[in-house]
Amino acid sequence: MLLTLASTAAWAQGNSAALTPQLQAPDACKQEVSKFEQTIGFIRQTQGNKAAAELKEKLLPAKLENEILFKDGYCGLAKYIRDKKLN
Repeated sequence: MLLTLASTAAWAQGNSAALTPQLQAPDACKQEVSKFEQTIGFIRQTQGNKAAAELKEKLLPAKLENEILFKDGYCGLAKYIRDKKLN
């Protein structure tokens, strides 16, 4: 019985390891977008809300950000940030 439980646990771990790359892609995209937002947050802390809002709107207009998120999700937004070298 212990051998059966051990093999079941090993199988489950093997299965979850196979799923890990698929789960990491959206998380990696969110993390990349988060880094951009953290940079804007730093600007907000050092230069104020107005400067941060103006910079963000110049680099990534809110309307465009919403369109990309709706259409392509975080990975689409991360790609846009990479393509425009905003990271």
